[in-house]
Amino acid sequence: MWIQNHLKKLLKINFNYPLLCLIILITFIFSGSLWADQQDLGKTIYFESDTLSYNNEIKLGVYQGHIKITQESGVLTADYAISYSDPNGQINKITAIGNPARYRAPIFPNQPKLIATGNTIYYYPQKDWLEAVGNAEIVQGQNHLKGPQINYDFKKKMIVSPISKKGHTQILIAPLNLYTHE
Repeated sequence: MWIQNHLKKLLKINFNYPLLCLIILITFIFSGSLWADQQDLGKTIYFESDTLSYNNEIKLGVYQGHIKITQESGVLTADYAISYSDPNGQINKITAIGNPARYRAPIFPNQPKLIATGNTIYYYPQKDWLEAVGNAEIVQGQNHLKGPQINYDFKKKMIVSPISKKGHTQILIAPLNLYTHE
């Protein structure tokens, strides 16, 4: 009752629905902590495209034309993309198809950006994992990998090229002195 009287004086509103007022008050009290928890779930992902269709019921997004997907300093570009989200709305997979699809991001300080290309790129933002498939290439400065599929684990800073019946992987590793800044 004290809260209701205080709100009446403060807002000069006649409350006919005490339960509604209590719900609104509780919402305001806890909204700050809910917002912080949502931000902690993952890094924000920004989508740009010519067209999009998003089904909130099944948490599926379809994007077409001049796609640019940005998360922090990483940028994924493609002609067509699909995003898959968990029940909480957090994106857990992006399938990007292009001619080629391309991902760019700085990985190490004072080093050239990593550039991954492939006919299809599967990006798993919650796992910090990327798979370039079909004419896959990863380039960082003078280092160059090319193969049917190349995976990159951003947490471990590790590249993997699984065995494939579609071909073998080629790799060129440049000497470290090409990167040292004097």
